[in-house]
Amino acid sequence: MRNRPLLSVCLIILCVLTSCTLVGKERFIKELRPSPLEICTTEDESVIVCGVIYRQEQKENGQMIYLKHNSVYSISNKQKFQESKIIVYINSKEKLHIGNRIKVRGTVSFYENARNPGNFDQKFYYQKQGIHGKIYGSQMQITDKSVDVFREKLAVFRAGWKELLVREMGEREGGVLAAILLGEKSDMDPEMKELYQVNGIGHILAISGLHLSFAGLGAYRLFRRLTGSYKAGGLAGGMLLFLYVSMIGMTVSVLRAWVMFLFRVGADVTGRKYDMPTALSVAAVIAVGSNPLYLYDGGFLLSFGALLAICTVIPLVKEESQQPVLVRILGPGIAMNCVLWPVILYFFFEVPLYSVMLNLLVIPLMPVILSCGMAGSLVRMAGGTYGTWILMVCSRILKLYDGCCVLLLKFPVARWIAGRPEKWRCIVYYLMLSGIILIWKYMDRQPVKIRKKYMASLALYITAWLILISGPLLRRGMEVTMLDIGQGDCICVQGPKHQNYLIDGGSSDVKEIGKYRIEPFLKSRGIAQLDYVFLSHGDLDHMNGIEELLMRQDVGVRIRNLVVPGKQYWDERILKIITMAKMYGTDVKEMEYGTELKEGEMKFTCLGPGGNTDDKSHNVTTGNESSMILHLEYGEFDMLFTGDVEKEGEERLTEVLDVIQEEKKITWEILKTAHHGSKNSTTETFLQTVYPQYAWISAGRKNRYGHPHDLTLKKLEKSGAKIYSTQDNGAVAVTVRKKTMWIHGGNS
Repeated sequence: MRNRPLLSVCLIILCVLTSCTLVGKERFIKELRPSPLEICTTEDESVIVCGVIYRQEQKENGQMIYLKHNSVYSISNKQKFQESKIIVYINSKEKLHIGNRIKVRGTVSFYENARNPGNFDQKFYYQKQGIHGKIYGSQMQITDKSVDVFREKLAVFRAGWKELLVREMGEREGGVLAAILLGEKSDMDPEMKELYQVNGIGHILAISGLHLSFAGLGAYRLFRRLTGSYKAGGLAGGMLLFLYVSMIGMTVSVLRAWVMFLFRVGADVTGRKYDMPTALSVAAVIAVGSNPLYLYDGGFLLSFGALLAICTVIPLVKEESQQPVLVRILGPGIAMNCVLWPVILYFFFEVPLYSVMLNLLVIPLMPVILSCGMAGSLVRMAGGTYGTWILMVCSRILKLYDGCCVLLLKFPVARWIAGRPEKWRCIVYYLMLSGIILIWKYMDRQPVKIRKKYMASLALYITAWLILISGPLLRRGMEVTMLDIGQGDCICVQGPKHQNYLIDGGSSDVKEIGKYRIEPFLKSRGIAQLDYVFLSHGDLDHMNGIEELLMRQDVGVRIRNLVVPGKQYWDERILKIITMAKMYGTDVKEMEYGTELKEGEMKFTCLGPGGNTDDKSHNVTTGNESSMILHLEYGEFDMLFTGDVEKEGEERLTEVLDVIQEEKKITWEILKTAHHGSKNSTTETFLQTVYPQYAWISAGRKNRYGHPHDLTLKKLEKSGAKIYSTQDNGAVAVTVRKKTMWIHGGNS
């Protein structure tokens, strides 16, 4: 540090910026403050926006247009104000160019925070870009046809390059190579993208220092040799890199690589030694100074964390020359993962255990992919047929990657879902890792001392690792979470003996809820396997997410048992999901009236459909009336899950509950209100039997059914129940330990 004054200054600045960000929050970070659009307008309000296009994407249902320097006019309150950036979605085939000024009439919509733990935080994602709202346009006109020629030509070149790759290599491999070379992942095969991510090689799809080093340093060295001048080579490499960066966009990893490239070339030109830690610290200060929210960004932490590992941990591993060959080969990869594991677990909740070995194949071949991809593309653009053959090399390597990923997923424990660690655990982990680094750096290298160093380091690291991952393992009691999945039902129960249950899982207004809402929540809780999934009945808003989970078990969460009502209540949809479950290796079990399922002191009891009050006057039906009804008991805690039961089904349930109340007095702590709060359910007679302390309602915001109905809400309030709704609260959870319980937001 004494010989690195710039590094010392940057570290001090970085500490100050970090402290201001963590403590000051919206007082320090302007992106966290409400923008004029959020202050002056409301959801679905009609506005007119005039702005300049700085980016655009073609979507299936229209165009996604990024606007800057916006003037917004609110039609309802006649107010005009300025907004920095806005995204416009509009179904228009009109040809637009970067730099055009357009006028759009449409309705305002705002991005949402994550509605469930572990879910993608859309609002925060766009806040980092300085975007606070979007407009769904109905009318559009170009008011100024001025074009940003430089950026427009780069955008056209990028689109043409991507089209060439897809045409020459096919949609699958061409889409992957477009992501690797151009950072263009919008049209990449989602299955292949996920395959790379769950195997720990998703980093190759992000433009990183490898790409910029290949393009910039390659050009720099080439022109330096041709001209014999460091300055000429640096200028040529810098110009080429500037064009490349302008084309792909300035992401945080690109910014880091760009700054470090300038340091590398600057050191050569001035005859000084390149110092990676100093370059890295300057890049970090520039990144955080330009946008403090990067400190919360997984891409920033992974990008800078990987380089930090290269600067600190990996050199210590390589110094040990007496290590076995296997340790010397795997050591650097393991060391880097040791630095990155808390970040990986916090943002992705799982660790691909074979990623170190897979990266031994992937990373050495990446320069081949980059060189052949760029060279083959340029040759093909120039009309040379040999370009196709060069690109074929990339295609073969990508197919090799694909095959290895598929193969490794079949290995035992290919993915370890550990859950999201608390922040304090990550901090303690890094403090202990710093202690290990100090031990390795400063302990004497005498044989006896080396053995002690290994033992002390191993003991310290095992302790740090256990602290990091032990959160889910040390969970006590029972927890029930009602997920916000829009217009549908999904409730997760984590039992006292660490078994996991899901009651329904479907939505009629949110797409792919299994992949994007249910599965991330489960993984964030460290749930790698659902022991029992209960399907109350065959409506899609209770089961389409379960179908997704069944199909995604190789990359998602395993399902041991699917529990359905008795055969007499099956309809075509239940038969279909039963067939699907068996095809994917999940056992199917029936749950009839009176059936019990126990886990320690916790017990599920089926109270319907059916029951000892049934007689020949009750017709056997399917659908809402035959919803599976569950009574959850844990100590003195009782919760009633009612599915979509209504009318006759609810009448039969009331009779059953009356009989139960005669046998033993039950105080119902929580009622999961039937049918999303429909007016056809939750009668006064039923509530007089249950009298719940709390009523939970799962319903989509602004749903077309008007759920929950005002009449139902009034009846619940009259009964004395405190109401929690996913519409208002997002996910809602209750934790029960011994004789205590507390309800809290599921995101807490």
